[in-house]
Amino acid sequence: MLVAYVDESYDRDRYFIGAAIATLEGWEAVSSRLAAVRQRTAREHGTDPEIEFHGHELMGGSGPWSPLRGKHREAAGVSLAVLDAARDCGVRYLFRGVDVARLHARFRYPAPPHAVVFGHVLEQIDQYTAAHGDEEQAIVVADEIATQAEHQRAFAGYQEFGTGGAGSSMLRHISSPINFACSRFSDGLQVVDLAVYVHFRRQRIHNPHPAARRTLARQWAAIAPAVAHEQTWVP
Repeated sequence: MLVAYVDESYDRDRYFIGAAIATLEGWEAVSSRLAAVRQRTAREHGTDPEIEFHGHELMGGSGPWSPLRGKHREAAGVSLAVLDAARDCGVRYLFRGVDVARLHARFRYPAPPHAVVFGHVLEQIDQYTAAHGDEEQAIVVADEIATQAEHQRAFAGYQEFGTGGAGSSMLRHISSPINFACSRFSDGLQVVDLAVYVHFRRQRIHNPHPAARRTLARQWAAIAPAVAHEQTWVP
């Protein structure tokens, strides 16, 4: 059994969703490693020993991560510890995106960007899982969102009629239903949040500061060996 955690990051022009996928045993190992990172960070910086690894707050020194405000090197070190742990424990990443402007230009009544990219990510999760054996299944866990009931219905339609398009899939290797959880209590959702945060910034943010560019390069270097799929659809 595989478990895939999915999360999103976007701006007006690009919409990205990433999946972090691993075995149950792999995710148990990740949780053990992340618990150690939390304890060490609490001792060294006075953070909550059960703190959530949230990319934007961690790297910005905001919210629960305010003890690291202005401590960019330390924040980068924490993010790398999380990403290294995930990679070492066998987590692999699937990234999909869409050019929002082109989506609206091509289709008179386009589907919402989230729905489009979510469908693409599910296809990739299904393919990745199938490659591990005909009988293999993946559980998909997404961050809690206001439209989760709509996505449950969409997923049910995909499994009955296919995802549509040239690569239409019935998603036979994904267990029904899609699960939704609070990231505060899910190490898997925290890992994918940080990974998608880095992926988005690599694609969309140009920071002129050399130190910031070096940090992003180091973060991506921790993710890149574990990327099994990466594509942005330009309709």
